[in-house]
Amino acid sequence: MRALHGRRIEACISLLSEILRGEVRSREEAVRRLEEIYSSSGLEPIRGWTKINIFDKEMCTAYLVAKYGLGLDPDEYERLYKRYFYIEAGAERAAERIRAGEDPAKVIREELGEVNENLVFRVARLEATAALLGFKGEEGLAELLRRLEEAFPELKRKINGFRKFYIAFRVAQEIVAGNIRNRLEKEAFKHALCIKLNAEKAAPSDEFVREIAVNVLKARESYVNNALSLKGIEAKIAEGEKD
Repeated sequence: MRALHGRRIEACISLLSEILRGEVRSREEAVRRLEEIYSSSGLEPIRGWTKINIFDKEMCTAYLVAKYGLGLDPDEYERLYKRYFYIEAGAERAAERIRAGEDPAKVIREELGEVNENLVFRVARLEATAALLGFKGEEGLAELLRRLEEAFPELKRKINGFRKFYIAFRVAQEIVAGNIRNRLEKEAFKHALCIKLNAEKAAPSDEFVREIAVNVLKARESYVNNALSLKGIEAKIAEGEKD
């Protein structure tokens, strides 16, 4: 799916180039520059309905492009990761340790300094974005979400909402890539993803898929509506469908 995100990856490379040239001096400035670069390129961050702190969250895309796309070694580029991507680096270490069987609350506190809802979902978002960009597989994400749900039962509804967001984004990607052309193909693909992610009760609505395909991935509305078998429908904000 990396080809689908070519312009997004190019925008992140532009940001990374500025950072490495010493033109961006802090994470806060990097977040502002990422928003400016996206805006000038007509890009939307990876998101669902919610846009709260979205460009700070989108830094995980730049982190993944740096580490996996450009192969910038964290040991060789220590300043880059410690000064600009400390949240993302900590989130990735936390995800790896949680999947290995360590206690999620303990791990998140050790890697990210404290435990709160925002940081739990930063860990989830890092891994989901890696899967959406094709840098990692979905099996690891499924296991991570299962372990987070067990450790934080009070977040079960929101974790299911996150699953819904991920599935909607994957379906939207397949539509935009031309791999889903009708409602039957969409339903089959969505059902398979729901099973893989233990999300049989978290299937996203067609309106949510449409929002991502049209307003985030910038596909033609008529093309998306045809693939979803939607005719002249307006996107609706649905409860629980958050990034």
